[in-house]
Amino acid sequence: MRTFWKALVLGLLGLLSMTLPFGFAAGASTASFQFLAGTGPLCNLAPNACPDITMADNGDTVAVTGQGTLSIFPNSVSGGGTFVHMAPDGTARAKGTWIAIRLMSFRSFGNSPGLPSSFVGGQALILVQLFAGGKPVHTAVLTVICEVGTPPAGLHEGIKLVVQDTPFNFNKQVSGLTVFISQA
Repeated sequence: MRTFWKALVLGLLGLLSMTLPFGFAAGASTASFQFLAGTGPLCNLAPNACPDITMADNGDTVAVTGQGTLSIFPNSVSGGGTFVHMAPDGTARAKGTWIAIRLMSFRSFGNSPGLPSSFVGGQALILVQLFAGGKPVHTAVLTVICEVGTPPAGLHEGIKLVVQDTPFNFNKQVSGLTVFISQA
């Protein structure tokens, strides 16, 4: 069932891309990508598309939205978004914003037939700064995964967030959609 919804969502996203004023060029070989995680036009594609939600072993969840641009020649990243950390009972533990600091790695999975060639699957590891109340509180590694193309077995659509110097390792994707879009 998840495969059906993924195909439907990506097909609709392909249709939307023809009307969006992003100015992206076709071709997965470009070195720069816009990324969307649980935000923007993705939110219109499925009831659980936004935000991206991931869970820690203790049942806590974090909901993340964001977007930005990454380049792999040379490695660089910009962007940001929001987060809400929830306890298993639904109590908000923390909320705030995040900004991208450094692109740690990006691995492309290519694109898929039937979708615009500018839509690329991949996995990006991004060092981010978390802010609460406008003040920096933690750094974290945000992993953004898009299943377009040919992802390796065991990877799933969505995000992961490992908050540095805390016990919180949000490593089980719950819901949400992501995409990388190659730029000219």
